[in-house]
Amino acid sequence: MKYPFEKLFLVCTGERCNAATRGDRGGLAIREQLKDLNKKLGRKPIVRVCSVSCLDLCDYGPNMVVEPNGTVYSHLTPELAKAVYRGEMGDAEPRPDLELREDEVAPNRN
Repeated sequence: MKYPFEKLFLVCTGERCNAATRGDRGGLAIREQLKDLNKKLGRKPIVRVCSVSCLDLCDYGPNMVVEPNGTVYSHLTPELAKAVYRGEMGDAEPRPDLELREDEVAPNRN
């Protein structure tokens, strides 16, 4: 069986992406607002918004990966995450400016 969803929005709700210092701008808030938007737009049968415990990109969070392409978006707020969702779903212009850049990560990888 092929997985029945067209897109997956994997929102990090790990400790650092959801730190108390982020207040209502952390991973849990992002996930909840995206789930609400997805449901409101009637896309629940074809799009899933899921939590993941860690994407191992903590220094750039809050983070989200969109499948099936595996695009990583970073430094998100709930509003920026909604803009990513709209761009990924074709409701608005795509937001490549919110993608995590290779050159941002490469110097920190060992």
